[in-house]
Amino acid sequence: MTTDTDYSHRTAVQKLGVRHGDRVEVVGDVGPGLRRDVKEVSGRGLVRSGELDGAIVLVESIDEAEDVLDRYRSRIRDTGYLWLITRKRGREAYINQMLLVPGAKKRGLIDNKTCSIDDERSGIRFVVPRALRKKARDGDGSQAADGAASR
Repeated sequence: MTTDTDYSHRTAVQKLGVRHGDRVEVVGDVGPGLRRDVKEVSGRGLVRSGELDGAIVLVESIDEAEDVLDRYRSRIRDTGYLWLITRKRGREAYINQMLLVPGAKKRGLIDNKTCSIDDERSGIRFVVPRALRKKARDGDGSQAADGAASR
């Protein structure tokens, strides 16, 4: 029997896992106040180029999601995250998030979390699997001490 955990007390940006100092890019209609909250928690402005700790991107079709995965895969640090935000079931432009997983896997990403953003949007997080992260393992196969294996 599974138990549902109550995350209603957490803000969207807390659920997304944005940390102080993160280089984050936010694209599209991700909901009221999310950009502001990301800037506040990260302690910096949003970025538009270069390497990223995270990206939060609204997608409204499978084709758009494929383009986003292509665009962001090389920019996301090995310990970073790519949140694809979609409309919830019953909303215009709804996408079943499980249909996004095969495209991410083709690009070396796995899904490891979903969350509700607000009444209209939810997100699915994609990350680089630990086994594929650079410096995630040292020469003898044990975990590196540099924190690269976290997340």
